[in-house]
Amino acid sequence: MKHMKNFQDVSVHVPSQMWNEFSKSMLKCRRVNEEVIGFLFCRRHQVSKRKVRYIPQTWVIPTPDCYEHQSASGLVLKQHFHSYLLENHLQPGLDVVHIHTHTGQGIPGFSHVDDRYESEYARFIASSFPKKPRLISGVFDENLQSGQFRIWDRKGREFERVNFCNSLFEVSDTQNIMNNVDFMFARQQIFGSANQKALNQLKVGLIGCGGIGSIFAELLGRLGVKNWVLIDPDKLEAVNLNRMVGATQEMVEQNWHKVHYVKHLIKKIYHEGSCVKTVPTTIESESAKQEIAACDLIVVATDNHLSRKTAQELALQYMRPLVCLGTHIEVKPNNTPQMYCRVTVPPLGGGWCLMCGNIINLQRAALELAPQQINQMAVGAGYLEGVNDPAVFWLNSICASTGVGVIHGMVSGFLNVDSGIDWIYDFPGSDWRKTNTEYLLTDDCYFCGMKSVESVVENSDFETSDSVIW
Repeated sequence: MKHMKNFQDVSVHVPSQMWNEFSKSMLKCRRVNEEVIGFLFCRRHQVSKRKVRYIPQTWVIPTPDCYEHQSASGLVLKQHFHSYLLENHLQPGLDVVHIHTHTGQGIPGFSHVDDRYESEYARFIASSFPKKPRLISGVFDENLQSGQFRIWDRKGREFERVNFCNSLFEVSDTQNIMNNVDFMFARQQIFGSANQKALNQLKVGLIGCGGIGSIFAELLGRLGVKNWVLIDPDKLEAVNLNRMVGATQEMVEQNWHKVHYVKHLIKKIYHEGSCVKTVPTTIESESAKQEIAACDLIVVATDNHLSRKTAQELALQYMRPLVCLGTHIEVKPNNTPQMYCRVTVPPLGGGWCLMCGNIINLQRAALELAPQQINQMAVGAGYLEGVNDPAVFWLNSICASTGVGVIHGMVSGFLNVDSGIDWIYDFPGSDWRKTNTEYLLTDDCYFCGMKSVESVVENSDFETSDSVIW
């Protein structure tokens, strides 16, 4: 066995909530001094020319009765169960990650037995299925605290190291922190050097560069985020100038796109060292989707339901954290204004989403997708609220700054969003209402419920003499 020559940056990204459930199920099925195995079935995402990310779609943990042999010296799965596993879960386009434990604590190494059988298994699945799936293997200590991963070629001859991530964001190793931290962020060092480095590395996809999005980019940029993808088809207008910091009448006259205006804001913060990609089109375009899919975090700050729906679908498809920002102003019959801003972070990997939580109106999203004449008919019939929704700078600022605070908490770890959050600010009451996200859970949601999670195969009764060994 030898390492692959053509090295790529390969990672397996499992959301923390999914990993907690997966590891608990593995430990539940491990008896004293016995090894145990679990399977993740993943979709491959080519993030860039050199970077590949594997995203789990479902997982399975065999119970003890699925083994023909289970001990500290090795594992033997019943062939009937193994056939069931592959036939039902190794779907076209999916690759398999199998994770097994070794007894003891500390970082375990792959044994010669692992090398032999993984090599044979990589060759077997590549030759038995039309899509030629790849094998990724992981070995952990008995408590699933320390481990390592590798990916095999389809001939079972070579492998290369795989990075493993079970947190919200997949950033480079922050162990080797530079001694000389950028003096610009000296007053943020209370949060730690690793937190600042993670912010500097974070790549944010911002959908919507208007009244909320522009303030958001300014604030998050000054927190330390330097890598951006900006999506918005609109150009600056005079009506925008009351709520977009630094925007001028000259920019309006020169027909600036909003994405170029926000890029200008970020470049004023960082004369060098930043990377800002502008895409002056809608998020529904394939070029915009490809750019957003490669981001670490998706933020949607638009004024329409269709773009939010598309952003949520991308977040689910590519297992990316999503932050949704929005405001609403209405005037009651007694001429009293009622104003709201909302910050929503659905749980990574499903559970509930913007659609099943009724945060997006799918009827409005469908109408926004319709041809212009149908859209105008809907407005006339009262089905589409709409045109020129009211907006004020200070309310946008509350929404944007709260969103930045939430992201700071997500990156640093002092805010737990595993179950998602949905916060609503109400003015003039000046109250923050925090939705109990348990009421948003929807098992059968068409969007986020499509990813079935099979935790443990219970009461399996397979009588066969054939076996699969690890």
